[in-house]
Amino acid sequence: MVGVAAVAAAGTVVGVTLATRTDVQRQSSKAPPFAADPTARPEVAAQVREALKAWPAGTARRLRILAARYPHSALVRLELGLALALSGQQADAASAWQDAERVQPDSPSAVRAQDLRHPGSAPGLPPFVPSFARVTKGVQAHLLRGSAYQQVLRPVSAEREFLAAVRAAPNDPEALTAAAVGLYDKDRPAAAFSRLGPLARRFPHAQTVRFHLGILLLWIDQLAQARKELQQAHDEDPGSPLGKLASGYLSAVRMAGTG
Repeated sequence: MVGVAAVAAAGTVVGVTLATRTDVQRQSSKAPPFAADPTARPEVAAQVREALKAWPAGTARRLRILAARYPHSALVRLELGLALALSGQQADAASAWQDAERVQPDSPSAVRAQDLRHPGSAPGLPPFVPSFARVTKGVQAHLLRGSAYQQVLRPVSAEREFLAAVRAAPNDPEALTAAAVGLYDKDRPAAAFSRLGPLARRFPHAQTVRFHLGILLLWIDQLAQARKELQQAHDEDPGSPLGKLASGYLSAVRMAGTG
């Protein structure tokens, strides 16, 4: 994916990508991998590992039992979906992944489940990238914490911090941009774009708005418009951190376009 290549080229961490996409599509004999999730209770993670050892005969059955025992565990439902997908039960797998997102949305397992339901999309969620290197005011502390939550795949906690930033500085384009980025969902990408579009008109020279609009466009594979937004972000201040990062994304997009 172009979005992934651009992120890698720019050195931005967007999260952990499971090596299960190929497994789900091409293999049926290999046991599902265990996807560590720090938000899962240790005893739940241990029981999931044991269930995976029963592959192929008993894994799905054991994971269904665990799903009933731990109704709020996204990890169990993520792994159940993988077991079902590798057994050829794609519809049931998608249902299990949707359940993972529903029961524990603020978890790496929920983010990975959404990735697996959208295999054609860039993995993870588009990141908010702060324009500052050092916190000098309260709104920036919220933005930095939100960005940190994104990097460990905790989107609900990230969104909470971004909204706190908006409350602290309701007319700050960076806070408003972060809140818009935090709304991105692969099932409903319009929620984020409907906020960023008006911000681009309200703050026509705000580098952060153009930069993140370009990033979100990469996530939905709208490369031509993404290039325009990233170029404008770069041109606003080429020597700034976001300007340099935009240049990295632009280089990656050009390389992908010629590959």
